[in-house]
Amino acid sequence: MPILFQGPKSWKEKVVSADNVWSQVSAVLKANNMTLPGTPRRPDVRLILDNVDGFEKIFRNPGDHSNSKAERVPGAGDKTAAMVMLRGETLAEQQASARTLVERFSLNEKGLSSEFVQALANGGIDALVKEAYGPAPFKGQAEKLVDVDWTDADGTATRIAPAFGRAAAYGARAAAQETALNASIIVYVKGTTTTPELVESEGMVIAVEQDWKTGAVTTRPIVASVAREFYGEHFKTMPVVDVHPDGYVTRIDLKNGTVFELATDRLQQGQAPKADRA
Repeated sequence: MPILFQGPKSWKEKVVSADNVWSQVSAVLKANNMTLPGTPRRPDVRLILDNVDGFEKIFRNPGDHSNSKAERVPGAGDKTAAMVMLRGETLAEQQASARTLVERFSLNEKGLSSEFVQALANGGIDALVKEAYGPAPFKGQAEKLVDVDWTDADGTATRIAPAFGRAAAYGARAAAQETALNASIIVYVKGTTTTPELVESEGMVIAVEQDWKTGAVTTRPIVASVAREFYGEHFKTMPVVDVHPDGYVTRIDLKNGTVFELATDRLQQGQAPKADRA
């Protein structure tokens, strides 16, 4: 009778806490008066539409992040614009979606028109629109659009130049510097008489966010295949930490010439490790 492999019973079988990894990294950085170098994250193309006909516009957000609550953009005041996020796997595809909408609905002249709002309502442009929300200041948001040069992880380079009209603008903001690190979980497999071999892995990215109001810090794991889309070529140069399967950090490489080797005996003695500079 064949012997069946008994796999883990649940996801709790072995879990490394991203919060714990980050707390260790941040403690080392703080002890050495350092901060984690930021990693540029790809900006998305957005379309900004001014409500120029003077009437309030009420519409649904295709992304429905407001729990089905209607979006309202007034026809007067200092916030008369709607923000539209475009569908597309690449920046070039998102830019093309924006251009198609501008041309189809004459958005440069009409802005957030009743026709456009109706298309949102009946799902006629769901293939092009990912999000639509507001209100926002038209000029203030349009001024944030800049020339963006972005290289994907596969080496594909894209240049996004903003386009401006009387009542519409589209393009991308500058890439934000995100606090992120690539956690490499160090696991070896040993055969009967072989030297242990390190399991090949691209790691698990841990993105760190701090609430602007409360200051609370949260972490979010991102698998490598998705992280490459977020960070493009910068995925290869973000800080890397080696993590023991039991969850403690053994090495921090800031990828700027600064490396921390965290020997377990030093950690047990409560000594803050110093940086080794390449």
